[in-house]
Amino acid sequence: MKKTILAASLALATVAFAQSGPLTPGTRTLMWAHNAYPDHGKYTERIDQAIASGHPFMVEEDLSWIDGKSLMIHGAKNVGGDDPTLETYFFPKVRPIIEKALKEGNKGNWPIVILYLDIKNDPPEHLAAIAKVLDNYNDWLTTAVKTDDITKVSPLKIKPMLVLLEDKQNDINKTLMFYDQVPVGGNIRAFGSVPKLDPNPGRKLPKDEATDNQFLANPNDLILARADNFHRWIGLDWAFIEKGGETKVGPWTEESAKRLKSFIDYGHKMGYLVGVYCLDGYTAEENQGWDKDYNMGSHEAAVTRWKAAKAAKADFISTDHYEELVKMLALK
Repeated sequence: MKKTILAASLALATVAFAQSGPLTPGTRTLMWAHNAYPDHGKYTERIDQAIASGHPFMVEEDLSWIDGKSLMIHGAKNVGGDDPTLETYFFPKVRPIIEKALKEGNKGNWPIVILYLDIKNDPPEHLAAIAKVLDNYNDWLTTAVKTDDITKVSPLKIKPMLVLLEDKQNDINKTLMFYDQVPVGGNIRAFGSVPKLDPNPGRKLPKDEATDNQFLANPNDLILARADNFHRWIGLDWAFIEKGGETKVGPWTEESAKRLKSFIDYGHKMGYLVGVYCLDGYTAEENQGWDKDYNMGSHEAAVTRWKAAKAAKADFISTDHYEELVKMLALK
């Protein structure tokens, strides 16, 4: 009897994802535009570059709650006098392409914008403020009907935009705001991720040793349950694929390619969209103020791994090199 119930549950999840077209795991690979917001005079062109590619894309916007405001910044230390917000910067930027998509009604490549909100601090008032902003764009957003059981996965109602959230360890508030408080029969309009595996519980290990430990994990250590009606994606740290992560990569090997594919395949098997991040490669002279923790040291090293992630059918590839990645993805 238990086996019958489990089989029915898995079949329901499979049907729900099969109905979702471009959002079926493994169907398409999109550029994930890392941190696409202005930062004290830098990165002002980033969202424009993503839009100008002419392709559907995923875009990451960091949000920090500072003095009663939700600001698009990496954290409190980055506060300035003219920090952007979702309302003042992001939504006006994408409005023309979203409204064009709605007018044309060609749903074959929807969603054309996947908005990943990397919420740096999540007191209830911050999440309430974000929810209030989303209220103004309900007609743009991909949703799913909330069922009476989170394991009952309802089909996505595809619109031009999809909103994703990242769940961290012991992350209660996001689920409470964006899932628990939605009434049964109501629309879920932002979807969570698989909580990250903590490689350093209690912060007892040095950072480098904890990062190295991620390489010891198997896919089933990271993904413990099937996708459900709220949790529908996973962001995969590169340290799970190559020991030490981006800054310690060596020659790309067949074994590395197999390991990458095993994580992506397992994520898809469990019903999740799978993204890998953040794959950069640049010299000191080429650096435009990017995060050194994601630097593989050369453009060639990053491109090799972009190609491997595409071949493994990752759904999203995160990078700071937007235009170059889009060009690679367009190649047959």
